[in-house]
Amino acid sequence: MKTDRDKWDARYSRTEPAPPTPDSLLVDHADLLTKGRALDLACGMGAESLFAAECGYVVDAVDISTFALTVLNGRARDRGVAVRCIAADLDSFVIPKETYDLVMVFYFFAPGLMAAIEGALKRGGLLFYSTFNHRHTSINPEFNPKYLVPPGGLAKFFPALDILLDEPYGGSDGNVARLIARRR
Repeated sequence: MKTDRDKWDARYSRTEPAPPTPDSLLVDHADLLTKGRALDLACGMGAESLFAAECGYVVDAVDISTFALTVLNGRARDRGVAVRCIAADLDSFVIPKETYDLVMVFYFFAPGLMAAIEGALKRGGLLFYSTFNHRHTSINPEFNPKYLVPPGGLAKFFPALDILLDEPYGGSDGNVARLIARRR
């Protein structure tokens, strides 16, 4: 039986070896970024981790795929930036509280983790979150709806944060929920 790690390792091993491009949400709003500690959850090949590190953050990059983290570790070393790769299943990973100046989540959705994600931010810390919403099944009918943001977007999951940008239906097909928020 294939584990989640096996599934994601196989998927990333078939990925183009060129560095992936960081999500436009992060790039377009880079003026909000400062420096400090960052957390990239479900980081995959780490495009956002590398971008944040190049902006001056010390990044903890968490993913279940050891293959993806090995690639990310090599890219971080080649670029001379601080990225600590952590192989972990987010179903059991304990997210440190009030530790990060920046938390990034791109294309991963687990409603049970929202309080821990919010709690990971230091006062004044930023959350950048972008992932598929419920409309995504019109483009990819086989996508498990359990992993899609429900109607209304991401903001409702983060009631204690100041919302700087809330796009429940972003992306060219309206199938992406995007959020930037700051901890009070």
